[in-house]
Amino acid sequence: MQSRPLGYGAILAALIAHPILIAQSSPFTVVSAASYQTTVAPDSLASMFGANLTQATASATLDANGQLPTELGGISVQVGSQAASLIYVSPLQVNFVVPGSASPGTVDVVVQPTSTGRAISGTMQVQNTAAGIFTANASGSGPGSILNAVTYAGAPFLVVTSANAGTDQRTRLAIYATGVRYAGNPSHDPTVTNAASYVQAAGLDAAGNRYSFAVEYAGAAPGYFGLDQVNIVLPAELDGAGTVSLTLTAELSSSNVVSFQVGSLPADAIGLTSLVLSQSFVTAGDSLTGTVSLNAAARSAGFPVSLRSSNPAAQIPLTLTIPAGQASAQFPIGTSTVTIPQTATITAQGNGATETATLVIDPTSSVQLTSLLVTPASVQGGQAVSATVSLSGAAPSTGATVQVSSDNSAAQPPASVAIPFGSSSATFSIPTSAVTATQTAHLTATFGRSSQTAQLTVVPGLQLTLQSTAVVGGNSVNGTVILGQAAPAAGVTLNVQCDNRTIAQPPLVVTIPSGQTSVAFTVTTVPVAVARTVTISITYQGSTESVSLTVNPPGSTSLVSLTISPAQVTGGANATGTATLGALAPSGGTSINLLSSNVFTAQVPQFVTVTQGQTTVTFTITTTRVTAAQTVTITASTAGVSKTATLTVQ
Repeated sequence: MQSRPLGYGAILAALIAHPILIAQSSPFTVVSAASYQTTVAPDSLASMFGANLTQATASATLDANGQLPTELGGISVQVGSQAASLIYVSPLQVNFVVPGSASPGTVDVVVQPTSTGRAISGTMQVQNTAAGIFTANASGSGPGSILNAVTYAGAPFLVVTSANAGTDQRTRLAIYATGVRYAGNPSHDPTVTNAASYVQAAGLDAAGNRYSFAVEYAGAAPGYFGLDQVNIVLPAELDGAGTVSLTLTAELSSSNVVSFQVGSLPADAIGLTSLVLSQSFVTAGDSLTGTVSLNAAARSAGFPVSLRSSNPAAQIPLTLTIPAGQASAQFPIGTSTVTIPQTATITAQGNGATETATLVIDPTSSVQLTSLLVTPASVQGGQAVSATVSLSGAAPSTGATVQVSSDNSAAQPPASVAIPFGSSSATFSIPTSAVTATQTAHLTATFGRSSQTAQLTVVPGLQLTLQSTAVVGGNSVNGTVILGQAAPAAGVTLNVQCDNRTIAQPPLVVTIPSGQTSVAFTVTTVPVAVARTVTISITYQGSTESVSLTVNPPGSTSLVSLTISPAQVTGGANATGTATLGALAPSGGTSINLLSSNVFTAQVPQFVTVTQGQTTVTFTITTTRVTAAQTVTITASTAGVSKTATLTVQ
């Protein structure tokens, strides 16, 4: 579902009227126009803050083709080699759309006068996603730019929207953001328009309760350049929560924290929304669970629900009270002996609403599928495995047909397996396909109303890995060769190739003993004056695997450590993080991305820069008050190297 987006005026007007003060160490600083974090993404909205950026103030209008201008107020903005689309320019601020072709990393930016004047040069940091949520006051914090995705109404929101089409009345919110549309899509494939499965939305209410919101849509907001929209579903438990804090995470980027208000649904509007059974069928004598759910949290006296069963073979309590503050509750269902299959309708009633669910009770004499066994559980692609389906008793005179399926084409079981009359099991073969990376297939066997599952891992015939893809010259790194199946009686001897043995020396051969599937080896290296990359390869049965190893000079500028001091703080206090490189940062500095595993408890800047000629950079970790101790993991990463450290907030 995509809702009508806010106009640029609604999102950027306050930003333009009240520029944010950004610390500058260069002629200008480029930040997310939503969060003011110093990392932006391709096709996102960015703001540039500086001095004397232009002599005029102007707002863009779309041309005859519906496009934004690349020249406005006497300037153009070049990002790399491409002109950026401009939205607003003034002497102190320029708002623009980051070109979709901008590559991750440090990108050159030039403010170029269109007639006379001196060009102003600087840089900005780009990564595939840089989640930022727009706020009502354009400060980067406080109430978010969020609307009801169906009615377009603003906060406070209710957890139910009666205007929703269909029976699902749960409220959907449209969060207006930028920098999330390419989550999970680093190639920027234009056919991928919804990144919902790669975007997470988390919330925290005033009582300290945490929520993980279902994301139904994440992508470009229709009709506007650079503006993204994320649609989330409000759970019934959020009813009456008041102020709720919200953050978005897309890949390695976490957004700013914003808030929205949730009101209380009128008491007389609270009602049943579903009755769900833990099983739709059961063998007589077994028990199961029913769950009754409301459209909002029960009030102080709880929500009474009456229950009944249409068949005495299914026994349930007559009443159930959903506790105050809860939006659902469970109840037990017992079953008694039956001689033929029985159907029971379970009914729940409350506040004028009725929900039903159907339960099938089978006699204990009924034949059920009891197991699906796959042997072995891991196999080299291209080989077959053996599988067995078993019943609880002998197949009837007509035999038994078991349906079999796989969720991965790497494993291809037959569509059905026949168990002959009088037998209780059948064995069959599952062929697999050759794979270049390990694949997991989930297999499902179904007979009548019963089903069983099993997991099969399909591995490549040959895998070659290194413990690290980079090493300082003069040191060694460990490697591993893994076969898809055990070596034969004579073992397997493999030649190890290296395209530059003057730099890196793996062994000439490695031997995997009989019955084994792997062997470890060591690659030694020599000191180097400049970074060199070598390729190590192994070939087995026509398949070749290669890995690259970068040999760095002593004191390489790779990330060597991340520390936090103190490692334990009281909520509301700050801690200091320190990231350290192995050598002096080069010209232009070295950028280090930062990520907190819990932005509600501990917040870090999106990235920091080790300035030229330095080896360390410190940053502040701000924390919030917590009701119970929380452990937060801070991750720093650059050039493919990541380091982590933990902070305990009490």
